[in-house]
Amino acid sequence: MSHPLESIYALQKKDRRLIKILRELHDIPQRKSDIEAQLSGSKQKLEIALDSRKHTEATLKEQELEVESLNEKVTKYKQQQMEAKTNDQYRAFVKEIGVVEEEIKELEEKEIQLMENLEQGKAIVAECEQKLAVEREGIADELGELDARVAELQEQAEKMKADRARAAENCDKALLQKYTRILNNKRDFAVVLVEPGGHCGGCHMKLPPQVTNDARNPTKIVGCNFCGRIVYNPAP
Repeated sequence: MSHPLESIYALQKKDRRLIKILRELHDIPQRKSDIEAQLSGSKQKLEIALDSRKHTEATLKEQELEVESLNEKVTKYKQQQMEAKTNDQYRAFVKEIGVVEEEIKELEEKEIQLMENLEQGKAIVAECEQKLAVEREGIADELGELDARVAELQEQAEKMKADRARAAENCDKALLQKYTRILNNKRDFAVVLVEPGGHCGGCHMKLPPQVTNDARNPTKIVGCNFCGRIVYNPAP
């Protein structure tokens, strides 16, 4: 008479392989994330460089608009100067034009500095982009290998699930439910062999002699008194 745990024990071997594959699949996204995290420093430097360049561009644009507005003011003052009816009015416009032109001169000097800063900023952005591209290329192979591994594991998992389903059909239904409940609880083994010396193959505690004997009896299903796993003692 065959022991009903034979098919369950064989099923557990399939489940163990399937669990290992599913765990690896579960871990790969984190592994990819850890690899991509290597780029975080370069990404941050690039973002800072881009923000700095954008700020410089915006400031330069503001200066250009202000200079344009002041030039329009100078043009207006010169037109009004030509229409001055007295020397005092004429001199007043000369003074106003001088003040505005001085402002324009200061802003244009700032524009020159900003344009120099902008060129430096563009160079820094280009350098950061190049460094990031090199680093991306460096990890591309690793990420590609992980993607290939995912496809391989998914294919294996689907085949093993189908194989596992066929094997489960040969198991006693009540015993299968008990096995599944224990496996979900223990996360490693639900059925363990009796180790030499009469110890539980799960928790390694010394089993009572009666449990050791009953674990060989095909009419009895016994569990470890300590860990609750099903104990199996196949005939030698």
